[in-house]
Amino acid sequence: MSDSQKNSRELLAEFIKNGEDFISLAKSIKPADLAKTPIAGEWSAAFVIHHLCDGDLHFATRYLNNLAEVNPDIFPFNEDIYPDRINYAKRDPAASLAAIAGIHLATSNILSTIPESDWLRTSVHVERGVITLKDLVSLAAGHSKAHAGQLQGIVDAL
Repeated sequence: MSDSQKNSRELLAEFIKNGEDFISLAKSIKPADLAKTPIAGEWSAAFVIHHLCDGDLHFATRYLNNLAEVNPDIFPFNEDIYPDRINYAKRDPAASLAAIAGIHLATSNILSTIPESDWLRTSVHVERGVITLKDLVSLAAGHSKAHAGQLQGIVDAL
C-alpha cells in the first residue's frame, strides 16, 4: 500500500513504530561504540542519532506550523552542513537520543488528538510545492525507518 493510500491511523501507527524502533535500536548501542565508524565513509552511530534529532526538530516545527497557520512556508535545511556547523563530534548522543524520544512522544500525542480533516492541511515547501500534514508525517516516518536501517548496518559492522 502506498503512503498516499494509507489512512491517518495507519500512518500514525507507522510513524510511532518507526520512531520507537529507532529509539530502541539506538539505546541498545554501548556508549563506547557510539563514536566508532566501522563502515568507511559512513557516519558513526552518534552522528546518525544527532542527524535524526535535528531532523525531528525540523519536522516537529513543520507539524506545529501546519496545524496552527494557514499554508505556512516550509524551508528546507541543509543537512550536509549540520555535522560541522552544529558540532556533531562534540554533542552528547544521549542528549540527542533523549530529545528524539521526547519529540517523538510529544508529536505522537499531538497527531493522535487532531481531527481527521487536519491531516489534509497544507504547507508550501520551497522545493516540493504544496504538501499536506499527511505527507509530512509520511516523510518523517520514512526518515526514521531509513536511519534505523543505517543504524542497524553500523551495529552489524561493529
